[in-house]
Amino acid sequence: MDVEQNQPMKHAEQNRDSRFEEAAGTYGSALERLARAYEADPDVRRDLIQEILIALWSSLDGFDGRCSLRTWVYRVAHNTAASHVARRMRIGSRVFVGLEEAVELADGTEGEAAVEYRDQIDRLYALVEQLKPLDRQVMVAYLEGMDAASTAEITGLSARNVATKIHRIKQVLARRFRAGGGATQGLGEGGRDER
Repeated sequence: MDVEQNQPMKHAEQNRDSRFEEAAGTYGSALERLARAYEADPDVRRDLIQEILIALWSSLDGFDGRCSLRTWVYRVAHNTAASHVARRMRIGSRVFVGLEEAVELADGTEGEAAVEYRDQIDRLYALVEQLKPLDRQVMVAYLEGMDAASTAEITGLSARNVATKIHRIKQVLARRFRAGGGATQGLGEGGRDER
């Protein structure tokens, strides 16, 4: 009797494990980029990625297919990252990194264009990191190529509101990027420029 009762539980665990492997394999690099948008410190970012993967694995028992696996993965990842940021803000443990730690130095095999490109990506992530959590969620999803409807599913906003937010935040980020803005210039709620 015990063997028969354990079969459904074993099957559910195998199903969760196979879904997790699929999700981690398919969206692993996107989750790393998402974590980068939420956490600047590389060591803490690795911890955040682990938190996201644990939360994802735990959540897959509740995945019933009403949304795509991609939407589910992003929803769990964004919620975990937002909780991480809120927790760090509550305890006041914001870690600032020096220029040496923030910019990975070229290994000598990269040309100037590759170094410049990496610097531009770092600047973009620094600007995205300054956004309020909901705006950050919207922009990270946009940068990952998600459409407004999928982002709406993740955030709980309407697709029209998502599209409006993306448009407004892109304008602010582009203006700040062109002006050479970085981590010292703040972006207020809704991505509005606070000068």
